[in-house]
Order: sequence, then C-alpha cells, then structure tokens
Amino acid sequence: MERDEFKILVKSMKAVYAQPTFLPDQDAFNVWYALLKDLPYELASMAVQKHMLTEKFPPTIADIRAKANEVVERPAEDISELEAWSLVRRAIGNSNYHAEEEFKKLPEACQIAVGSPANLREWAMMDSDQVATVEQSHFIRNYRSAVKRMTEDKKLPPAFRERIAEHRRRHAELKSRDQPEIEDKEEAEEPKEEEKPSGMSEETRRKLDELLRKISI
Repeated sequence: MERDEFKILVKSMKAVYAQPTFLPDQDAFNVWYALLKDLPYELASMAVQKHMLTEKFPPTIADIRAKANEVVERPAEDISELEAWSLVRRAIGNSNYHAEEEFKKLPEACQIAVGSPANLREWAMMDSDQVATVEQSHFIRNYRSAVKRMTEDKKLPPAFRERIAEHRRRHAELKSRDQPEIEDKEEAEEPKEEEKPSGMSEETRRKLDELLRKISI
C-alpha cells in the first residue's frame, strides 16, 4: 500500500471518527503507515470499512490488522478441539512405524499441540484408555493455546512474523541440544549397624554348662 493510498483511508476514518486524538499528527500517521503498509490497499480498505460498519469507536492498528485477517483467513478455530483430536487419534493409529509421515499430515495447530513425531509414537505405544483421557486432556489444552497464538501471529506484518519464527526456531534448537549428562550421585550407603555376635554370651553359656552338669550328676 502506498502512502497516498493510506492517506485516503485515514481521511475516511477521520470522517467517521471525528475525535481529535485519533491520528492527530504526522508522527502518528507515519507510525500507522509503517505498521500497515504491508497490507494491499484493497484489503486494508475492506478492513477499514468492516471496522466502520461494525464498531462505534476508532480502530487501533491491531484492529485494522485483525479485520484484514478476518477477510482473508479461515480461522484456525474453525477446526474444533474435538475435531483436531480426532485427526490426532487417526495419526496415532499409524504412528508405531510412520510417526514422521503422520505428523507432517496434521494441521499446523495440531502439530504445535502434539509437539513432535516422537510424541505420536509414544502415544501409539500407550494404553488406549490413558491416551483417551490424560493425553486427550493435555492435547486439547495445548491446542487451545496454539490456536490463540496462531490467531495473534496472523495479525502481525509478515516481516515481524518471520522474526518471531526465527526466534522460536533458535529457542527450539537451544532446547534440543544435548544437555551435559549429570551423573546421579550414588546414595551414600547407610552405615550398617555393627552386627552383634550371634550366639550366647559367655555368662549365659557358663550358667548353661553348670545346669547340664547338675542334671547329668
């Protein structure tokens, strides 16, 4: 989107939202344009019109990007949590030997929630009741977070999204590096109690010998 095109959108927004604090000066204009210029003019225009038709208050930059995303994207949450889990259950069924292939078939949000092909393989070897209860609960919680994050990410400019993606890749690499093995310290053996000599004491043995002698007399 060119600056002159953005000026047209600003003029239309100011005509609807006449608050003096809305885009009050050139500095504000420059900031808005810098953060919205990656949007095609037609898409930005549709986003602005959608906001003006549905919202009483002036938009923010985030509002415009969200409206633009609503126009072009099928929301990730269109796949319900249970539908997503159904896809994962199907993948688990083939993951004893084909976990990598099954993982690649999953939608992005499902991949984020599952974590890795290794998890699919692990779930495939688990008791089915545990998978259907404990692991399903974990997956749905992770899927909900993944969808929320993806929805927020799609509102960002592509260049900014790429910076975030690169940061996440580096972070994942750092986590995946082999950590130095920490040898478990052997538990110090508890000192054994000194074994008491088995058998009778000398005094007891002496008395027993005396008793035996008396009996034998």
